Amino acid sequence: MTAGPEEMACQICLSPLNNLGTPPTYVHPIQLATDGHQPAPVPVRQLDTVHRHCDFCGDPYPTWTLVGGEVTAVAIGAAAGLVQNLGHAWAACATCQTYIDDDRTDKVVDRAVQAFGLGDHPQVRERIEELHQAFLNARRPGRTLITTTAWPATVITARELPKVRDRLAHFYRGTDSLPTALATAETRQEVAAGLDRAGLFWIDDNFTDLAEYAAEKLPDVTINRDLMPGTDGLLVWSRPVTPRQITAASWTTTSDGWHLINYRTIGGGLDGTPLQRLREHVGWLVPMNSAQVREQHVLPGDHPAAALLATWLLVAQQAATVTTAEVDKAVRKSYARTNRPTPEVRIVRIRAKRSTMPSGIRSASGDSGRSQTMRLWVSGHWRNQPYGPGRALRRPVYINPFLRGPDNAPIQLSTTVRMLGSRRPKLED
Repeated sequence: MTAGPEEMACQICLSPLNNLGTPPTYVHPIQLATDGHQPAPVPVRQLDTVHRHCDFCGDPYPTWTLVGGEVTAVAIGAAAGLVQNLGHAWAACATCQTYIDDDRTDKVVDRAVQAFGLGDHPQVRERIEELHQAFLNARRPGRTLITTTAWPATVITARELPKVRDRLAHFYRGTDSLPTALATAETRQEVAAGLDRAGLFWIDDNFTDLAEYAAEKLPDVTINRDLMPGTDGLLVWSRPVTPRQITAASWTTTSDGWHLINYRTIGGGLDGTPLQRLREHVGWLVPMNSAQVREQHVLPGDHPAAALLATWLLVAQQAATVTTAEVDKAVRKSYARTNRPTPEVRIVRIRAKRSTMPSGIRSASGDSGRSQTMRLWVSGHWRNQPYGPGRALRRPVYINPFLRGPDNAPIQLSTTVRMLGSRRPKLED
């Protein structure tokens, strides 16, 4: 099959755009309600999130891309006609995919009729069924996981992490396709093998807050193996972080560096058979974006992996305490049946705050030798710390907010609100 034009989406509303021909003219879908902005086309492959809908029923959380017959819809009204090319690649939600797999396409039509409020129009139902069958009767084998759907967040606990890791590795080894950089069989096998070896890290609420805040101010970071808390790893934050809403990240050692991959959760809001099938076939995590990096590779502070880099740096500077979580009983039994040792899950928490000012801050403040009559808040920030042979290398170190000045001096009033982590870490059950 000849490759068609690259799919584009609007950078403003993140909706896929229709192409009206050659030269390309991109427009918003007719049924899409917008604020009137003009399309701002960007390739879909550049976006972490795209606001698609299921092409069968309109569900806002499509899961799979299917390839079938080329479908064109023609609507004729009193004044004019409308022709819309629905294409040969359709998005399917988890529920429609379940009905299609079970050969219950009548249920797919029922969902569409109900979603569009057309239950009292039997002729319309017939037309919808004709469109579905025109696509499905020419459907090709296989399907591709849609990784750009912004699902509602799903909570992953430390106890569940081994199960989540195993299901993710199983998916990478499976036959369902992935888009873009992770599509090759070699890369998928490398990542799956790395997950098998991976150390498992679960980041508690307070440390997640700190890592997200620190990531916003992250300077450029030089990648080296000393930054990483393990050769390979899978790390899950207690909640999605950064505007990208990343839930987890993995790093996998390769022959020439590392694969860094961000993940979002999948399946939030589903239940019953569709959820069960999704957990069996995919699991809990889907890759959002990936990068191949090498030793001494410099990543900018606004890189998609910023939250992972910030977490690594905070752990490396001993801002964390690490404890071991009790693994879920079902997971322990599953590992025992296959003669594998029970995996270790490490919970990362903020180390107790020091009562003294961070070393080097007093002299670096520029106030040495001057008497201070007020205590001033110094915001959290990164600074470069020498390390390595002859202390010739530099590594970013995060400095938490602190009060500078004499202990008995009054605090200068400020309208800035600072969160210093007042919540107690929640212990795992």
